[in-house]
Amino acid sequence: MLVIAAAAGCAVLAVPGAVAKDFGPGDLLVCGRDQCKPIVDKRVLKVLSAYYWGPRRLFRAAPVRLGARGFALRWRNGYTSAVVAGARLERFRAQGFFCGRFVRGRWYRFPVEASAALRKRTAGVRPLRVTAPPPSC
Repeated sequence: MLVIAAAAGCAVLAVPGAVAKDFGPGDLLVCGRDQCKPIVDKRVLKVLSAYYWGPRRLFRAAPVRLGARGFALRWRNGYTSAVVAGARLERFRAQGFFCGRFVRGRWYRFPVEASAALRKRTAGVRPLRVTAPPPSC
């Protein structure tokens, strides 16, 4: 009976975690120096959810030099989850979430579709400058 109760408890706890891994419109913002814009395109959010949480292998990218132009990806609560940089916003560096999938300070190739969408979304937004990664896992 104890085993059944434990299994049921795990199932109940697992469902909110799985649901929470899908971004909804406005859950993720792309931010420059002076402003943030919500990401609302459902197709792009699906791509980003799969990139952040999915099982597919990530591919490393060459590092972006410090001081290069970039944009922060922030959760709705303002916490920066990553920086996207490179000439075409094609490189991604996570900042302290999902340790094990992402390694502190490493740059990864960013999905082409998401890169194109962020370039459009950030048109006219002053970029940030890439800095050293903050302490994290």
